[in-house]
Amino acid sequence: MTHALNLVIPIKQDAETKEKIRNLEAIFSAQVQDEIERALKKSELVHFARVFVIDDKYILVITEYEGDHEEYTEFFRKELPGVFSHIFALAALEVDVGNPSAFWEASMSCNRRSLGTATDGSKDFHGNPAGWLFSAYDHRTVKKMKELVGEAG
Repeated sequence: MTHALNLVIPIKQDAETKEKIRNLEAIFSAQVQDEIERALKKSELVHFARVFVIDDKYILVITEYEGDHEEYTEFFRKELPGVFSHIFALAALEVDVGNPSAFWEASMSCNRRSLGTATDGSKDFHGNPAGWLFSAYDHRTVKKMKELVGEAG
């Protein structure tokens, strides 16, 4: 079952944090992007992913993934502690990336539900019907899609 992660993290509005945003933007392509891509490929759970900043007020991590929400969150906490430390260092909330339950709680509190209702029975982090997520591939898994295109891992 495919899920949407719409992680919307409010950014602190002080000069030091805005400088951290500029630094993250400057190093993202050369230092962060490859690290994220390696973890995404290793997971074989994520269909699409992106990270962006809106008006220096929010940093967003948006993915389409499959599987258990908590296992997904924990995988990326373990695989990308430095990346999430950078991201949560910008946040208006304190998050100990080394603490699995704190990271899970922050992920749940910052995840925003898509409009509409899932048509495939998908549930959100709290077990309620998830928001709508269109899938051109009828919610096939990453592994199945790779198999269909001849890239079985």
